[in-house]
Amino acid sequence: MTINDIKNQIINEAQNQDALSGLTSTSKAAIFNLWAYATAFVIWLQYEFFSTYQKETDEKIKAQKRYTLLWFRNKALSYRHGETLPNDNDEYETEVDETTNLPIARAAVIELELNNRKNLFIKVASEGTESLTPVEQDVKSNLEQYFAHIKPAGTKIVIFTGPADQLKLNIRFFYDPLILDENGARIDGTQNTPVQDVIKDYLRNLKFNGEFTLTTLQDLLQDVNGCADREAYIDNAEANYLTPPEWQVIQSSYVANSGYMDIADENLNIQFIAKTVQL
Repeated sequence: MTINDIKNQIINEAQNQDALSGLTSTSKAAIFNLWAYATAFVIWLQYEFFSTYQKETDEKIKAQKRYTLLWFRNKALSYRHGETLPNDNDEYETEVDETTNLPIARAAVIELELNNRKNLFIKVASEGTESLTPVEQDVKSNLEQYFAHIKPAGTKIVIFTGPADQLKLNIRFFYDPLILDENGARIDGTQNTPVQDVIKDYLRNLKFNGEFTLTTLQDLLQDVNGCADREAYIDNAEANYLTPPEWQVIQSSYVANSGYMDIADENLNIQFIAKTVQL
């Protein structure tokens, strides 16, 4: 509900009151109109306060529910390496500060059934200098002990961390020669690899354990300044997380085994094709 909606309700109600029948001015500067607006603003502000309070309360209730997938994820992110939990407690005694070692930068929890038993797989990764990396082995071992301490009895938990799933792409990119050169660099010299940068930014900003989709990436490529008539096509996409590699064709979408993805320069094949834009 907007301020004007509330104001109109006030004015409409005033017309039903005999004692206010003389307030008929439609001027925005009329005292009654100004009073109605000020009153409407205060009421609207109360609506906003209540809406914010309701959202915050809902988030707190959601976060306080124990042993949900979100609870396990938050516990993984709050794990402090080298610090011991109090007995019979799942909260650390001290507040988090700048010196606290929080090695888990990303986490995702999925529930899978193996051998007729449900397992919680907790995927985790650390923050590297330029990208996500697997957590170190001692962190992984301690994280397993940490969850053994706080999990409910009978819950089977598997901590998983690994290197980024590798992506391979074959792309045809039609470019406007007034903006880009034959290598895809901007002619004005402001950016040497705008197409490659879009791809790597998409992978970098992809939600951890989120779904990589070809249509989304293709839309981003078509939005690149210099793409002629929005013609950019992903002819082939493959992913791999195994050693030795066993490349898997991506039909439309893919969720990384490790939770995150990367692409090496040698796996990014872009064919730049000049095309003059028709005005």
